Amino acid sequence: MKSKHGAMIRKTLSLLALAVMCVFILSACGSDPYAEYAAAYNKVTANGGMDADLKAALTMDGKTTNCSGNFKVDTKSNIMYYEMSTDDQVVTQYSDGSYLYTDQDGHKTKYSLNAKPAQNTAQDKQGKKDESGATFNTSEFLKEFSSFLEAGKIKELGLLSPIDKAAVTKTIKNGDTYTLEIADSLVKKYLNTMSANESGGKDKAIQIDKLTNFKYSATVSNGIVTKVSYSGNVAVTVPANLMASGEAAAYDLVFSVDVSFNNPGSAVTVTLPSTEGFEEI
Repeated sequence: MKSKHGAMIRKTLSLLALAVMCVFILSACGSDPYAEYAAAYNKVTANGGMDADLKAALTMDGKTTNCSGNFKVDTKSNIMYYEMSTDDQVVTQYSDGSYLYTDQDGHKTKYSLNAKPAQNTAQDKQGKKDESGATFNTSEFLKEFSSFLEAGKIKELGLLSPIDKAAVTKTIKNGDTYTLEIADSLVKKYLNTMSANESGGKDKAIQIDKLTNFKYSATVSNGIVTKVSYSGNVAVTVPANLMASGEAAAYDLVFSVDVSFNNPGSAVTVTLPSTEGFEEI
């Protein structure tokens, strides 16, 4: 009898220990702000779609470029549609899963998603020389820099996806807002890579020297992300070979991006315009 009684006690204690362990594990998971943020973000596309409004502002050397657009994607069929306005021009981009179509002021091009499009020259990227003979043009650079909001890059770079945990150093929860701290070095490396791509090569690139006040936050409502915002200040250096003076110049670039999800968690139906009349590049 003692043996059975002892076995029952040991079994009961084991079950209690297991229950306590489960409570601790569940508490740890529930109290992890990053896990809550990631789960809430993943619910945005849980039903196979996303509808997001985007706004961005880039300011440098007293000049500001404002961007706004709407991005829709049906992740089940891999179809997306995007409209973006940048100051005085409107760009429409959409994909049928095989090609990305771009209509920029009536100039229609397309390229296969399985192949990279032809790269523009550095001169095309920086704009035509101004009256002083300088190759660098602030307004043109801001327009090119804002191209990180193009549909293809939004999808390719995962700009509307949760920030990877490996890049996050700390997550702070305040009410329904989650603020993620990300290593400045990672953001700066990404910006420098993008700058090199847009400038036509590393030797002609605007160098990101310093990143400060970088902020990233996500707003959650009813367990799902409804808004994402990020902003920062960067100190940039324009190489001497792009300046009329022949000397490198330093500028401050301020950027902010706001993303608002429309009916997050709902399925999205995307209707594409005609794909006729586009020149393949």
